[in-house]
Amino acid sequence: MDITPWGTVDQLVVAAGGRHDQLQQAIVEAGPDRVAELLADEIRIRASAPDDVSDVALNLTMEFRGDLFRHLVSFKEGRMSLEPGGSDAVLADVRYELTDLVRLLYPTREGVQSDSRDVHVVTWPWTGQDNEFSPLWPDKVIQRAALSQEQRAALGMARMTILFRAVQAVISAASNPPVSLDELAARYGSDKWGALHFYTPHYEHHFGPLRHDPVRILEIGIGGYDSESLGGESLYMWQRFFPRGLVHGLDIFAKPGVTGPRIRTVRGDQNDPDFLRELGETAGPFDIVVDDGSHVNEHVRTSYETLFPYVRPGGFYVIEDLHTAYWPEFGGEMPPGSAATTTGMLKDLIDDLHRCELAPDDEPAGNHPSDISIYHNLAVLRKGIAHERGIPAWVQQRADQWIHPGRK
Repeated sequence: MDITPWGTVDQLVVAAGGRHDQLQQAIVEAGPDRVAELLADEIRIRASAPDDVSDVALNLTMEFRGDLFRHLVSFKEGRMSLEPGGSDAVLADVRYELTDLVRLLYPTREGVQSDSRDVHVVTWPWTGQDNEFSPLWPDKVIQRAALSQEQRAALGMARMTILFRAVQAVISAASNPPVSLDELAARYGSDKWGALHFYTPHYEHHFGPLRHDPVRILEIGIGGYDSESLGGESLYMWQRFFPRGLVHGLDIFAKPGVTGPRIRTVRGDQNDPDFLRELGETAGPFDIVVDDGSHVNEHVRTSYETLFPYVRPGGFYVIEDLHTAYWPEFGGEMPPGSAATTTGMLKDLIDDLHRCELAPDDEPAGNHPSDISIYHNLAVLRKGIAHERGIPAWVQQRADQWIHPGRK
C-alpha cells in the first residue's frame, strides 16, 4: 500500500509526552535538523499572518546542544513563509530550545508554557538601517522631508506596531492556543459546521477528551472530486484540532496536493473489503474513523463492517450524512424500512447492543459499539465491550402482575 511512513513526526508526538531524556534521545535519533524542519512546518500551518504586516522578516532560531537551526520568517501581503537558513538582515530573532518547542507544538494538555523562548530585537525602527526587508525608516524620512516631532513619533510607533505584530504571530503559532472545532471548520472551509451540517459541536463533545492524545484518525472522503490539490478541508481541521494527531485521508481519487506535516492521503475504494483490511493493517489501529465518503448505503456498510475491527477499544466510528439512507439514488428507501440502508444497519446495531436482553446466555461482544449516539444526519459509535447483563428473568416474569395487578 502506497502510504508515506510517518517517521519522525510519529516519534515526536509520542516522545513529547515522555521524560526529558526520552525526548532528547528521540531528537538525536531523528536528527535535530530534521526535527527543526518539521517544527518550522508546524508553525507555518498554524500561523495567522496579520493583514497589515508586510515587507518584514524575522529569524526563528532553534537550539539543541549548542547547535543552532535557523529559519527565515517573511511577511508579505498578509502571508507568512518560512525558509531554512535565516538571515542577518532581519528585525528580530525569536529563539526556542528545541525540546521546549516540541512540547509546545505537541502539548499533552492545555496551557503549556515555554521555558526557553527569547526575543531579541535586531533593528529598532528609530535606529534601523536599510535592508531588503525594511522600507524607508523614520530617520531616513526625516532627512529627506522636514517632519515634526509628532510625525516622527507616530511613524516610529507605526513601525514598532508592525514589528510587535510580526513577533506575536510567530509566538502565537508556537504556543498552540486552543481553538474550537466550529472556528477551525470555518477557517479551513469544512462543511461539518455551517449552512449544510452542524456536526462539530457533537465532535467536540465526544472527541474533546482526546484532544491532546497522540491519536490516529482516518477520514473516508477527502473532497475536491478528481482534482489532485482540491479538498482536504476536514483533514486540515483535524490536524489543527489534534496537535499530536496523525491524520489519514482516503479517497477514490489521488490527492498528492493535499499535504501537511501530520497528514497522509491514500487512494482506494471504500467498497473494497480487501483494500480496507490492508489499510487497517498498515495504518491502524485508529482512534477515530469518520465516514464522509460516497454516502452510498452499500459502501457505508462495507466500510463499517471491514474497518470497525481496526478501531481501538474506546475509539470512535462516525457515519456522516445519514440523509442518504432515505434517497433511492444512494441505495436508500423512502419510506424507510430495509435493513440494507445505513439507518437499518444502525437499528440492527441498537438491537445488538441489547443482545443480553434477547439472548441472556451470550457472552458480551467486544467487536461492537458499546455506545451509540444518533444526531441529525450523524451517528457516533464508541467501541467497547457491553459488560452489562440483562434484566433478570424473574423481573420479566412478574412484569405482567405489576402492570396489571389482580390479573390471574
